[in-house]
Formats: sequence, C-alpha cells, structure tokens
Amino acid sequence: MDPETAVPRPIGPDHPVIAGVDGSECGILAARHAALLARERGAPLELVCGYQSALYGFAPPWLGGEYLAADQGEARHAAEQALTGVTAQLREQCPDVEVRAHLVAGAGAQVLIEQSRRAGIVVVGSRGAGGFTGLLLGSVSSQVAAHAHTTVVVYRPADTDTEPAATLAGPVLVGYDGSPPAQAALQFAAQEALLRQATLIMVNVHWQAPWYRGDKPAVDPADAARAEAEQLLADAVAPWRAGHAELAVELRPVHSLNAERALVEASRDAALTVVGSRGRGGFTGKLLGSVSHALVEHAHGPVAVVHTS
Repeated sequence: MDPETAVPRPIGPDHPVIAGVDGSECGILAARHAALLARERGAPLELVCGYQSALYGFAPPWLGGEYLAADQGEARHAAEQALTGVTAQLREQCPDVEVRAHLVAGAGAQVLIEQSRRAGIVVVGSRGAGGFTGLLLGSVSSQVAAHAHTTVVVYRPADTDTEPAATLAGPVLVGYDGSPPAQAALQFAAQEALLRQATLIMVNVHWQAPWYRGDKPAVDPADAARAEAEQLLADAVAPWRAGHAELAVELRPVHSLNAERALVEASRDAALTVVGSRGRGGFTGKLLGSVSHALVEHAHGPVAVVHTS
C-alpha cells in the first residue's frame, strides 16, 4: 500500500486535538492524554464540556405532557467548574501546549460528534460523569467512536496505571486485514510509532480449518494461512519500511476464531491500539460494535478508532 493512499485527517494548527471533559477521574486522565497528543503533534488542545439538564419525567397531560427538567443553570455551573479545573491543571502541567476551553449546551456524545467535524483527533474517557451526566461506556464513548468525523482515541487507563502517564511511550499496535479502513489505521499507527520512536506491531487475525481426512496436504493449512497472513502484513508495511529505516516493525499473525478476543489480548503489549472503523478479512465484515467496540470496551490501554476524512 502506498502510504498516501488512505489518509486520516491530519492533526495540527488547523485541526486541533479535542478532548471531552466531564469532571470524572477517567475524563481527567483522558484530557491529560490528549495534552500529550497535542504536544506530540504541535497542535492546540481544546477541552469541550457538554452539559444538559437532568430530566425528571413527564408532566401531567394538563401541563402539556412534556419533560420536567432541573434548573439548567445548575447543570451549567457544575460543568463550568469541571471545565475550569481541568483547564487550569493542564495549563500548569503542559505549559508548552495551547489549551482552550469550550462550554457547550447539549448531550455529551452529540456535542463531541459535532465538534469532531473540525478536529484532527477527539479524545474521550472510557467512562464518564458530571458534564456527560453519568453516561458510561456504551453511550458517550462508543457513540463518539462510531459516529465521529475524525479519529477517536478512547482513553482506557493501562492495567498498571496508578497516575497519569507523563509521556507517550511504548509500542503502537494496529489490527490489519487489508481493507481500506485498515489501511487508514496502518497510516495512523505508523505515524504514531515514528513520532514516539516506538515499535509498530502489526496484527492480522486469521483462521484455517485443520486437515482431518483424505490425502495429507503438502503444507499444513494452518501453516499456509499463517504464511499468507504474514505476507499480507509484510506487503502492507513495506513502503513504510522503505521510507523510514528507523521504524521498528513486528509482524504478528494470530490464528484465532475470535478476532475481538485476539485483539483485546494483544493490546496488553501496546501503549496504543489502533483499528479502523470497519474491517474485513481477518475481521470478517465487523463494524463498530464488534472488533472496534470490543477494543473500546475491553482493551488494556488507549484505543484509536480511525475514521478517514
């Protein structure tokens, strides 16, 4: 694949890193991670906090039957406090990153999806509260990952995290199956690995039924499938190796009937796991809600779901 074939939206002065802020502990870690991504790319960081009134239920028919809501001013005040606190913290911790803050009326997922139209990347925590009103993964994170107009990083603290990471260190893993979305994911992952001076791990999940009867084939079908998967990975990364001699690459064909489980398990070895928004082949037509969704829900660290421009 030509590295210029599939192009995720660039991150830079015209396409900021946008992070959803909600006052939760995971949201603060996600914002910190977003600041590191912004610093890495020399881009501004924009913190966005959505707020909406809590709904108490339907009014009686003689009052119009509409929802009764809490005072919107209270919701706005709580969101503003959360946003101000995180903004001040990041400006102190990352003085070399331009940090802007935006308070936006609306539901968390819808706000971030709309803001993603102008972003180079959107970062959201795997679980939230506060400005996003207690919505957990399966709501804000998965909705944004599925419907954003740019690449989304769902920040999942690594299993060993006890405090926010100070750097973006460690291997970058990409799930690759040869599909156009996987090609875009590879481009994003390769660029990240180069920026981080990290190893790029390429994983293809494949499966081949074993030989049971008849004449024994000259080559075991499982071995042949593994060789084919490894060749697929080698061909895909060849242009990157040719253009970037400093890029360390590990090719990892994985024999498994369950692509979701295989990628989740492989994510243990990565500081960032990257996947396209849709796939085929090793990921057999999976949409977000299967492979991507499984990673967003269960990966052992941050996950990038790549959407192309």
